[in-house]
Amino acid sequence: MSNPLSPPPSRQQCAFFRKLYLSHLICKTHHNLTSLQQLTGMPRRTIQDCLKDLSDIGIQCHFTQSPGGRHNDGHYQITDWGPIHPEWISQNLELIEKVLFQTKKA
Repeated sequence: MSNPLSPPPSRQQCAFFRKLYLSHLICKTHHNLTSLQQLTGMPRRTIQDCLKDLSDIGIQCHFTQSPGGRHNDGHYQITDWGPIHPEWISQNLELIEKVLFQTKKA
């Protein structure tokens, strides 16, 4: 249960959690931009910017083109987690979702 006197999450914290959340989703299942948008409800541009900036926190993410597929037919793939521990994300997923989706509704 959260403390009613605790300050709301900062923009930086939300941006950081958004990067962790999208990385977690990409790691668990093959996703492209459309599937991430449908799953999260986040705007397309927000997801694009977030994925572009994953290297800021040390996560390497690449788009893998499907063999023989049309342009941009493929999925994202995490190739290096850098200093981030994916286990921590899994263990704190409820908190991350709460911060992201509670903030979104506010």
